[in-house]
Amino acid sequence: MGAMVILARYLIVALNIILLGWAPAALSAEAGPSAAPGEQIDITADTLSVGDSGTELEAKGNVELRRGETTLRAEEVRANRKTQDVEAQGNVSVEDPQGSLKADSVRLNLQQETGEIQNGDLFYSRNHLSLSGRRLQKLAGQTYHIDDGFFTTCICASCPPTWKIGADQIDLTREGTGVVRGATFYLLDIPILYLPYAVFPVRTERESGFLFPRIGSSTKEGFKFEQPFFWALSKSTDATFGVDVETRARIGILGELRTILNRDAGGQLNVAYFNEGLRKGEEQSIGDRTIANQEIPQNRWNIVATHRHASPLGWNTYSDIFAVSDDLFLREIEVTDAHTFEFVPGVHDRDLKTSRYSRSRFGFFRDWGDVRLQTDWAFYQDFIQEDAPTLHKTPQVFVRGRHLLGESPLELRWWAEGVNYLRREGADGLRFDLRPELFLPVRVLPYLLGSFAFALRETAYHLYQDDGLSDRNSSRELFEVRGKLGTSLGRVFALDGWNLARIRHVVEPEINYLFIPRAKDRDLPIFDGTDRINRRNLLTFALTNRLWGRFAEKPIQAAEDRDSELVGAPIGGEVRELGTLRLALSYDVDRERKGGDTLSDLDLALRVNPRDYLNLGFDTGLNPGPWQVTQAAVVMSVRDPRPITRRVLDRDFMQPNRVDLSYRFIRRGFLAELAENANLTTLKDERLIHRNVLSQFGARAFFHLTDHLLLSYGASFNARDGKFASNRGGIKLLSQCECWTVSFTVDRSTNPDKTSFKFDLNLLGLSSGSKAMFE
Repeated sequence: MGAMVILARYLIVALNIILLGWAPAALSAEAGPSAAPGEQIDITADTLSVGDSGTELEAKGNVELRRGETTLRAEEVRANRKTQDVEAQGNVSVEDPQGSLKADSVRLNLQQETGEIQNGDLFYSRNHLSLSGRRLQKLAGQTYHIDDGFFTTCICASCPPTWKIGADQIDLTREGTGVVRGATFYLLDIPILYLPYAVFPVRTERESGFLFPRIGSSTKEGFKFEQPFFWALSKSTDATFGVDVETRARIGILGELRTILNRDAGGQLNVAYFNEGLRKGEEQSIGDRTIANQEIPQNRWNIVATHRHASPLGWNTYSDIFAVSDDLFLREIEVTDAHTFEFVPGVHDRDLKTSRYSRSRFGFFRDWGDVRLQTDWAFYQDFIQEDAPTLHKTPQVFVRGRHLLGESPLELRWWAEGVNYLRREGADGLRFDLRPELFLPVRVLPYLLGSFAFALRETAYHLYQDDGLSDRNSSRELFEVRGKLGTSLGRVFALDGWNLARIRHVVEPEINYLFIPRAKDRDLPIFDGTDRINRRNLLTFALTNRLWGRFAEKPIQAAEDRDSELVGAPIGGEVRELGTLRLALSYDVDRERKGGDTLSDLDLALRVNPRDYLNLGFDTGLNPGPWQVTQAAVVMSVRDPRPITRRVLDRDFMQPNRVDLSYRFIRRGFLAELAENANLTTLKDERLIHRNVLSQFGARAFFHLTDHLLLSYGASFNARDGKFASNRGGIKLLSQCECWTVSFTVDRSTNPDKTSFKFDLNLLGLSSGSKAMFE
């Protein structure tokens, strides 16, 4: 039934474009030598005659009509300006950028916008629609009729289409209903499914129907099958429901609701329920024994919701809800890549598996010029430690603003925060934090700019119960002094004979000062990092180098295909930042007085972007004492700059080749044990102190092996332990007729320890709900 709806949608669009798109001007009075260029009609034929005072036109022999990019050819063409009738006979063909038509004959009435095609073959290029029929009619009132018709998206020149849908008769009404008689689904011209009669809705918008199922297998979950159903509730609301079966683990139901009420309001709700009744030996499947709650319940669920709304009065409301039934849910159940449903929009499954916690929040905010008021309720679910001592903000009220004092450059800035902390176990209560600041921009010399700031800070607490460690009512007073001084120097270098015309080198030296006195805060409760502020007497020196490039102005040859894109090709005269290098080092004045280590790590951040398709990044911290690397992150991304010059209905085949490489490193320290087990109460494993916290390589590759075969691979390798944390590879095959794809992926993970196989078949053009396999 869904295929009939899509057939009707494509047919309505294609017939209007191919039959009537070129013709209205053909018989207009303006279609002559004085017509506008876009309306000019050129006619060539062996014989051309005009009769009845110029109202009738007859062309015979190799007739060719051209209007813009549209060409009609036939053996005979007759037209009547008075009745607006057009008839073409004998090897009729219409060529247009949006499609083509071949037929024995075509009859049109331009005034009534009706037409008939005899023994026609129609092709709509945007969606690869091929439609043939003994008779195709466009009747009055946006009504359509087809006799002995066939429909497919396969582009097969010398062999039968892989699949096609045929029908004895099809009657369609735009934005109404459709009736099909004698419908048959074929595979390689072999009838597979027969439908004698059906009535279905016809609209050119989204339609309800079953999406293609997903099939897979796993060493832990067994055979996997998911069947989704798409429901178009209205123009602004739709939903997806589905059933998920994993023969050795669970049976589940899934749902996703999306709505856009207007340009300022929209939301999405995602829910899932799984019953683990098919599972055996669940305790043996737990890969991480360091988490606090290792229970796997029989009934598991997931709720994710989000909404945004901007009112005409300036108030904005929002919500982001994320809740799961247990701490192992996200590690065991793949709620994004494995399903048609996207439970966390824009977030990959690999990121969810490593989440430390989830956050659910809702609130509102409003701006009055330079003043903002925001109120936020935030609830947290801890996936590593117990939930009982986890703090929740119910609510957090935040106000910030700034105001210029008279005509002077002096500016008053302030922010105030009030938080109500609640939790099931442990001390909770209220905290109020106020910080007014005077900010003064200064100019020492014409090219030497800076600023000076002085702030007072008051933090007050009230605990709801006495925990024996902190006073129920307490406060802390601080002041802060900040200063900044810097400049910017640059020089332009001309490069002749290259597509990079000029390079500008900019050097930005900068010095910052921060002073915060020591505060008596040992008796204060600890809710977050605000509650412990160490004394600071720091000078920070930074040097930033920037390279800007201006590319030579020259014409850029765009591909003829409107859907192709020149990936990474510079625009004529484009200016782009080619790279940055920033060095920063802090000097602790207090430690100099006490004979301690006065220098912080040397922070180095490098970005290189010589082309849009090549990106390099390097961040590291160097201990200047032994000159050891304390932490590092390296990334490299390369994309194929060549344009994709053809259009394929599968979006994976429209992506360029790419390779992404990464490396992350964190050196060992005295708290290294907590990186392995956050629930330790004492640090006693001395072996972990001598092991680095992290040393991990990552790689992702996506490559077009041929025009019809894709390869994808992603891996994460733990260099510290000498083993892979995850491995995922997949291939996708596009048929030679470009009307179906088959995907097969293998995913090997260690937490939990399992191997998954997934299989996906998609008949292109019949399903709009299939997600990209390689994201």
